[in-house]
Amino acid sequence: MFAAARGRVSSLRWRVLISALFAVGAGFALNSYEIGLGWFLAVLLSMGFDAMLARSYLEARGEAQRRSGGLMFVWGCLFTLMIFAALPMILAAFGAGAARVLSVLMAVSSLVSVMLFFFQAPRFMLISAAPATLALLIIPFIPLSTAVHGEPMYEAIAVACGVAGFLAYIARSAYMNGQMAAGWRAAHQAAKERQLEAEAKRAEAEEASRAKSEFLAVMTHELRTPLNAVIGYAEIIGEDMQAEGRTELAADADRITASARHLLGLIDQILNMSSVDAGADGLSPRDFDVRKLLDEALTLVREDAQAGGNRIALRVSADAEFAHNDAQKLVVCVGALLSNAVKFTQAGLIAVSAEREASAGQEWLTIAVSDTGAGVAEADLARIFSPFTQVEQAHTRAKGGLGLGLSVAKRMANTMGGDVTATSQMGVGSTFTIRVPLRVAPMRTQAAAA
Repeated sequence: MFAAARGRVSSLRWRVLISALFAVGAGFALNSYEIGLGWFLAVLLSMGFDAMLARSYLEARGEAQRRSGGLMFVWGCLFTLMIFAALPMILAAFGAGAARVLSVLMAVSSLVSVMLFFFQAPRFMLISAAPATLALLIIPFIPLSTAVHGEPMYEAIAVACGVAGFLAYIARSAYMNGQMAAGWRAAHQAAKERQLEAEAKRAEAEEASRAKSEFLAVMTHELRTPLNAVIGYAEIIGEDMQAEGRTELAADADRITASARHLLGLIDQILNMSSVDAGADGLSPRDFDVRKLLDEALTLVREDAQAGGNRIALRVSADAEFAHNDAQKLVVCVGALLSNAVKFTQAGLIAVSAEREASAGQEWLTIAVSDTGAGVAEADLARIFSPFTQVEQAHTRAKGGLGLGLSVAKRMANTMGGDVTATSQMGVGSTFTIRVPLRVAPMRTQAAAA
């Protein structure tokens, strides 16, 4: 409707000129310039009226105002088209052969005009085409009149005016179609260029991210070497001091060892995250003992758990004792969840369970790590798996860390074809669940490696 209204306003002068051409032709065809002039004045008034209604519709602001303005615009257009269609009927009824030809050309021109300006409003176009269509259907049934016989020159001029008006509509239609096609081509080309530009920028961003991740991976490897030496020498010094009975120095050495191990854990998290980001996350599946894997993971955190007064429980169901997947990545996942549980649980229980599930025709290994710690608010569960994210609570900030553990665990599980989910209640505790295929499919392994 908006496009039709804009078209009626912008084409007013052009339509007036074509109507004047048809009025001249009607005057020559009927030997009555009064009829042509009278019809032209009526059409001129109605065209100005529907252009005014179209402008009012375009300037309407409220929904009710726009609806009423649109209805008035439709009626104005129909009124103009009916007046336009009246002259072809008059020409067919009172004119001779040239008038009959002119009447048909005017009716067809009216149809072309409707399709030219209203094609973007199909229902409005069908309604607006009714007057010209009825005229074309009625004209063949009107008896050919012999009452008016014009000069051959006048009849030729009348037909020429009709042909000129009809060709003017056809030419304008072709021009507007050409402009529309050019606009579509330009828009398509611009969209294609924007898409290529976006793809290029995305490739640059991915390359920059990959370079960053590779740099972090190399950097963390370089940091691990001297840090492992610091831990080794600190342990040796601590043992020597303990053997000599110098307990204060032994305690200092233990603090050095603990701080170095904490730093090593942070470096490991960065290394795991950068490895995933760099694309070095292909699967290396093998058969492994689930209970043994969980025992080893618990051994790494047992000392810290006992230091916090926590108890540890492990339960592995009989049908989940063995699995075939990437054990190294699963260790990283379980280790991250255990470290998180130990960090935020004091004088509580940390329970680890492994079970076998079957759903959608596939068997799954489900490992749940539950704790009786502080818990996580429901509003924060959606973002705890985001990198470098920590819940803003006093006890969370006091524990420190990079906020990478849960993000690394989730990404590793995704790489293995599974996921990590969490449920929690403030003041009661949390349960983090790893769900990965019990036996990874060969096609999955090849796709991940590629």
